[in-house]
Amino acid sequence: MENKKQDVISLPKEVVIEILRRVPGHDLAEKLKMVCMQWCSIIHTGSFAYLHIEQRIKSSSFSQMEAVVVAFDGNENRSVKISSLEWHTNDNENDHLFEDWKTKHLCTAKDALLGQNFNRLQNMVWANSVNGFVCFWSYFDKPRLHIFNPVTKEYLITPPNTYLGVRNFDLDTTVGCGFCPVSYEYKVVVLDGNSEVIKPSIFTIGTDHSWRALRVIPHHDIINVVTIVYLKGMLYWYVTSTIEYSFHTTSSKRTLLCFDVSKEEFDTIVVPIEIPERSVSNVVEKGEKLCLVTLSYAPICSLLINVYVNIDDDDLSNLNSWKKEFTVTAPSIAYKLDLDDNVYTLIVTDEIVVIQLGDSNDRGFFHVATGKLLGLLWTRHGTLIPYKSSLVAFCHRPLLPSLS
Repeated sequence: MENKKQDVISLPKEVVIEILRRVPGHDLAEKLKMVCMQWCSIIHTGSFAYLHIEQRIKSSSFSQMEAVVVAFDGNENRSVKISSLEWHTNDNENDHLFEDWKTKHLCTAKDALLGQNFNRLQNMVWANSVNGFVCFWSYFDKPRLHIFNPVTKEYLITPPNTYLGVRNFDLDTTVGCGFCPVSYEYKVVVLDGNSEVIKPSIFTIGTDHSWRALRVIPHHDIINVVTIVYLKGMLYWYVTSTIEYSFHTTSSKRTLLCFDVSKEEFDTIVVPIEIPERSVSNVVEKGEKLCLVTLSYAPICSLLINVYVNIDDDDLSNLNSWKKEFTVTAPSIAYKLDLDDNVYTLIVTDEIVVIQLGDSNDRGFFHVATGKLLGLLWTRHGTLIPYKSSLVAFCHRPLLPSLS
């Protein structure tokens, strides 16, 4: 029998890049890099890594959302266990179910927690994620920050922050990790609010050998600031500002604290959104847009979730720059929920809102269209960190890829 030649379809390199950049980072790193030498060489370049994360950030669909669970390893060896959380939707004719949970172990960082007062019963605390890197810390390893890429397994621990003083991290301290689009450097910012002013300090990964102090921020209170957002070279915290008048009278209001990662400068902006009196509010990211979410009580023990999206990055103080994306009413959930007890929004997508439901370490997944509680996630001594999987490394630079 005469052998027949098998036709091989060869795609142009730019087409291959456009296809691969739409694939989740874990699949690229674990499977597709072994398909052929061309795909492997593309996947391992810094230029492709940044093209890939740009594509992932644009998505606001829950099917494209990813998260990791960071927790103690359950023993006395000061190790941190990092697992990816994978969720799937199951549909039937009568209802929409959301209950198929899978946790995949990624790695264990041994001897990562270096603090002297080791207590494996305390929780990990998350800061935020940027370009696939997640930033977190623990209460007993207080002066140090941990930065980790779950796909590439690149792990970094900062030096101790000597500017924090004897109190170190507590409820009056918040952290943010950002990316400088000019120098392509990653920077970690700590806001210490243990005095009448906020004392910020900063550490640049790969450049600094110790922390640097920044100019103090007066008249602001950062108690219970639980979420931080990085977007397009800016870090955002939603804080309380205090204005002092004559005769020792003061007035407080909620403001957006903004940090330019390139210039290393702060700014404060009053968001022109009416916030309910008995409510909690925080910032999250949705499809490369800044969101302000308010949680308040509604009739018949319901929880009212209002999501506002910024549509103009250049003028956050203008009412026309914000629009109400949607309102969700979650029935029969607020009767056992204390909004003052560590309740805040973690994730917002087009289909799902994820809320931290108090100190019980339960995370509730609410359906946007119906308000139904679709499922709960409980983590033992850990924290859930939303992120987008990425192949980016600290040494990468987003140069244009060669199409030859």
